[in-house]
Amino acid sequence: MSEKIAKSSQENSLNAFVSISEALKPEYWNMQELNFEVDSNNLEFADAEKFASNLYDLKPRQAKKFSLVYYKDHIDPRQQEPVSVALIPEEYNMLLRSRSPKALSQIAMSRTIAANDYPSIDNDQAKALRSGRYALNNKLAVMETYRDKTILNDVRILDRLLEATKYPNLLRGKQINMLTDMSWAMNHILGNMFEALRYQKKWSNEQEELAKKTTYRRIFFEDSDTTRIKYFNDLLKVNKNWLVRKKYLIDERTNSIKIELSKYND
Repeated sequence: MSEKIAKSSQENSLNAFVSISEALKPEYWNMQELNFEVDSNNLEFADAEKFASNLYDLKPRQAKKFSLVYYKDHIDPRQQEPVSVALIPEEYNMLLRSRSPKALSQIAMSRTIAANDYPSIDNDQAKALRSGRYALNNKLAVMETYRDKTILNDVRILDRLLEATKYPNLLRGKQINMLTDMSWAMNHILGNMFEALRYQKKWSNEQEELAKKTTYRRIFFEDSDTTRIKYFNDLLKVNKNWLVRKKYLIDERTNSIKIELSKYND
């Protein structure tokens, strides 16, 4: 898919204006239908609602590998419920996995004490506290950067594409901007979705490739323009909802770290 997008960007006039309707035509990306042939019985395999049901608002016991729990906000705090959101491995390893950050600081503190060849109670305690604080600050910075630079940026791209699908024949600025947004959405945002689904649904490589092929088939080749645009819109909404849930998760974790860090300043 990425190779076809790169080729397209060279062949089209990047300063011309383009609509989302045109950008969802296979010829725009030099795509050949024979490369996306699938059994019609498999079209349901790429249902947007089914993707959503395996990505967010999961009951914790239903969530599989690389997912984390956060508490869904409710007006009445007593009715807050734990839900899980699926992550890709990179996100899972980057984020604070526990709702309590204390364990992270304690691990750093214990390692510092164990590494001291000449123990001194006062020095050990001071160094350990610095290590614990550093570990928390580092994790906080990593999560906030990922939220602000990646999650929120992806949401902005999806918002632009969602707005475009409301009026699919309206010209939406220069082709270079549409190419940039579309290629990022297809290769990065949907790519992350398929990776997360692979772990949640325990797909084989072949099943993941079938899901991708079927999804692209429905976006670019199936039925009328109206049907394809609606399907693309549904996919965008699912991915925006997923990103928003990941932001909720990160916000909860960053707030817990800030609370823990405040104890070091007391």
